[in-house]
Amino acid sequence: MPDEAIFAHLPELTAQLGVEHVQALLDRLTPVELEPGAVLVRDQTPVDAFYLLLEGSVALSVEVNGHDIQLGELRPGNWVGEVAYLSKQPLACATVKATSAAKLARLSYRDFEAMLAEDPVAACRLMHGFVLMLIRRLRVTANDPVLDPDGQLHIQGDPSVNWEALRQQELNLTDFLRRLLGLH
Repeated sequence: MPDEAIFAHLPELTAQLGVEHVQALLDRLTPVELEPGAVLVRDQTPVDAFYLLLEGSVALSVEVNGHDIQLGELRPGNWVGEVAYLSKQPLACATVKATSAAKLARLSYRDFEAMLAEDPVAACRLMHGFVLMLIRRLRVTANDPVLDPDGQLHIQGDPSVNWEALRQQELNLTDFLRRLLGLH
């Protein structure tokens, strides 16, 4: 994927990974485009990649007992596919559907593993970003559930992560692991 395409949309990747580590990610990304209404992944179906939303928006939902539970909408700068990777269960945990024309960057799990071997700092920092996203999404989903008149559960919070708000000082691997493990 051309460097300028991703940097034009998401310059915060440089801050997240560090200038010297961004290329390891860029070399492995492939573009994906979705029309409005197109499904990227369906809940409980196989998934083998992370997807970074570059433009547009996608809705997250799950189906429970024949009801769609709307989890929220994601904006550019957010990833999907991290739960399947982290859980080692290669199944999507939500349906991801384009609510507008969307451009995404795909990073296969296989390519992430190669990046981990080639540039473990970049992979670790990216994983740190995934953990921050999951924490944010967990907090949002736990705080504002609402039942509509049809008995469908809707999550009213915004699960989309604002990376500017989460940006932290650059950490080395040891500092990252200490924070992750709660050792300050």
